[in-house]
Formats: sequence, structure tokens, C-alpha cells
Amino acid sequence: MSVLQVTSYGDVSCLKFSQETLDLPLADDEAKVKVLVVSVNPIDTKIRQGTNFAAKTRGNRLPWVIGYDMAGEIIALPRDYQGDFKIGDKVCGMVGFPLEAGAYTSVGNFKLADLVKIPENCTIKQAGALPIAGLTAYQALFEVGKLQRDETVVISAAAGGVGHIAVQLAKDAGARVLAIASKVNHPFLRKLGADEVADYANDECLRWQSEADLVIDLVGGQSAISNLSLLNINSRMVSVPTMSYQAVKLAATNLSSEVLGMVVKPNLKELQNLLEKIAQKKLYVHISESFYLKDGAKAHTIIEDGHTVGKIILLPNGIVRE
Repeated sequence: MSVLQVTSYGDVSCLKFSQETLDLPLADDEAKVKVLVVSVNPIDTKIRQGTNFAAKTRGNRLPWVIGYDMAGEIIALPRDYQGDFKIGDKVCGMVGFPLEAGAYTSVGNFKLADLVKIPENCTIKQAGALPIAGLTAYQALFEVGKLQRDETVVISAAAGGVGHIAVQLAKDAGARVLAIASKVNHPFLRKLGADEVADYANDECLRWQSEADLVIDLVGGQSAISNLSLLNINSRMVSVPTMSYQAVKLAATNLSSEVLGMVVKPNLKELQNLLEKIAQKKLYVHISESFYLKDGAKAHTIIEDGHTVGKIILLPNGIVRE
């Protein structure tokens, strides 16, 4: 098996690829999975840097195989297992969240409780790219943001991993969708169903002042504070970046609108529903680039640049043909 591990906290040089001969025994609540697709998320880069909650909790117990999103094929189950999974099933999941991780591997033991079957007509690449981004988008829109049909929602960083999924889910729910992104990505967002688009670089979105029932803030900081002006009376903003949430909330102190924060939570039912939407062609997860596991540092560099369109994936067992 091969793994990509964090060996110390810092820049991308702290990611080390290696071949491991250790075959860990399978616990009674685990499945052994040949990992075909791993999604790279911004949280992975924060773990590598040592700046997020999971890294601070783990401390110096390194090396650490990180990564939460994966899709693959079950190759072994516990001896006395009597559940619904079988060897050969294609599965995906948000694994080991938030403290264990472990997806950056070619073969791994994962909790059965973290896995769902991938439905027919859902590609394994889209399934592997989906969990954190898809669940974040869904929970921000509907669980925290309480989006309703015919409401207007503004989504920042709308062409990114979470944003492009949120655009589609909001539109499918009957909302009016206003998307903020780089001008080069406007055709992409219109194709996904955005009703209007604006360039973040020149404050075009200010023309939507007081129009939004809900703002999904995926940027944070001063951008989020500026976008408070887009909210109408007694509306709400879900500010997803945790580092700047308190500052954004403070900026809204004298407004009638509410600023809400969130941390994504594993939810098998929601994940299964999102996979079904992919299978039914009601949701599309755009994959902009794929890398071999050994090239994971390149993927981290691109993610940190902050201009990724859709998702980036790793292929721990080589090219996946579908």
C-alpha cells in the first residue's frame, strides 16, 4: 500500500509519500477498502499547516495519514459481519472526521458507519469528490440557512468546491440564485443554473444590495463583512470560514439580519441523497484536476491558491476508468 502523510506541520514539503508494508488487522466495525479516489479539501491544507482544531488536538503524534473524502471498493469485511455491505461494493464516505482522517492511502481500514454505497449511474470520481463539499453546501443552505423556495440566495466563491454544489442545490430547491465568482467562471455558473452572476474583483455584487434572503459566505473576512449589505431586513448569512466568523458576526451587531456559523457534520442519509442526485443527473460535481497520490503536494499548492474551480482529486491506485 502507499500513503501520503504529514510528517511535520508546515508547507507542502511536510507531505511525504511512502510505500508501507504494514497490513493493519480489521476491527469488527471496519471494512478494508481499495481507495480509488480521494478528494482534496481546504481543511486538508489547514491540517498540514497545523492551524486547525484537528491538528492542534493531535499535536505531535506524527506521521499522520490525512484526508477525509474517499471512494473505493470493499476488499475485506470482518469475519462475522452480517450487515448490508459485501466485498466488491463501491462505497464512499467522509471518513475519520474530524480527528482521525486517513483517506490519503491506496488501501485503508474505515469505519463501516462512515460508508455508503455508491448508486449505479454515479461515477466513482464524483462520489469521491463529494462528501465534505456536498454536505457543507447542503447543511449551509438548508439546515443552518433554512433556505425556502422562491427566496433569493447569494453565494460567494460560487465556482469553488462547495460553491458550485450550493448553486445547483439552491436552484433545484426553487430559489433565485445570485453567484459571485471570477468573471472567467461566469459561463460555468450560468450553465449550472445561476440566475445572475457578479465579478468579485470589482464589487459588481453591490448592485444586489438588500436583495438577499440568505447569503452563503464561503470567503470570510472583509468580503463577508462587505456582503452584509446584500441582506434584506430580517434575513441571514451563513459564514462558513470558522477563522473569521466572530469578526463577521460582530460586524452585524447593529443589523436586523443574523450571522450564523457552522461546522460540517457527517450525515449518511444526506450523503446518500446527494449521491442519488448525481446518479439522476440533478447534481454535477466538477473535477478540475486529478493527481496521483505521490503528487498530492501539487494539489495542496493549487487549493491554497484559492482559485480552484470545482474539486481536485487524488488517484491512489492510478487512473480510474469509468
